[in-house]
Amino acid sequence: MLDSYIPSNDIEAQHLKNIQDLIAHHPDCYVRSHFIPGHVTGSALLISHDKKRVLMNYHRSLQKWLCFGGHADGDRDILNVARREVIEESGIENIEQVGSGIFDVDVHPIPENSKKGEPAHDHFDIRFLFRTASPADEAFVLSDESISLKWCEYQEAAALVNSSGMLRMLDKWQNI
Repeated sequence: MLDSYIPSNDIEAQHLKNIQDLIAHHPDCYVRSHFIPGHVTGSALLISHDKKRVLMNYHRSLQKWLCFGGHADGDRDILNVARREVIEESGIENIEQVGSGIFDVDVHPIPENSKKGEPAHDHFDIRFLFRTASPADEAFVLSDESISLKWCEYQEAAALVNSSGMLRMLDKWQNI
């Protein structure tokens, strides 16, 4: 999927190259304990069935609004990882992928977490887009990993995020 992905701009093209280089040179990059330079993660935006709202996640550890996502934990099927993370973190199980491939790629720094014994490292994030299968499937359940979840229209979601990678994903969602 990475080989057929077309980045949206030069910055994302560099992220794609960095992810491909990591995978080519570090076969153990799918495990959480691979810290130098980091490891592969899978993430996804979850949008409403009518595609007008996005479910934003205020992440407990990182203390900021994000999409859903997490560690591959050895799973090389990153679409499966992203789907699993959306379900675990939102409690919404009836979801479907929008499109047939990768939605976005990003490499971003993660600060040291002394409680978990993890040094600062990068997440090489492969991202997808999902939507709820029907309007009846939009009731969420807060997980231990989140402080808050909320459905937002584009303007509100864009005002919540503080990273260019998240804003790029939101902009892409608006253009589907």
